[in-house]
Amino acid sequence: MTTLKELLAQQAQLAKQIEEVRKAEVAGAIKQVKAIIDEYELTAEDIFPQKRIASSSIGSNLKVKGVAKYQSRIDPNLTWTGRGRKPEWVITFLGNGGTLEELEIKSN
Repeated sequence: MTTLKELLAQQAQLAKQIEEVRKAEVAGAIKQVKAIIDEYELTAEDIFPQKRIASSSIGSNLKVKGVAKYQSRIDPNLTWTGRGRKPEWVITFLGNGGTLEELEIKSN
């Protein structure tokens, strides 16, 4: 029978493998995107056009969301600013022996 300790070790190993594969796939995707941008001579405005905001909508109605400081190793769409209550995925990761430092988003 597999022990909890063995399963947690497997989980940690899988998290490392997932991160390595994700980095490799992202690098490949970035290379493809750059090639397309060069081929078609695209600009940032072509890809990310700025939406015009009516001046009356600017002001107190806008709520600024904090910048993500932590990211799930399993699902990169799960992020946390480090403010407020910890999300369940952070609590689970910490409960399995992980640290917040391991979840920090590293700037490239």
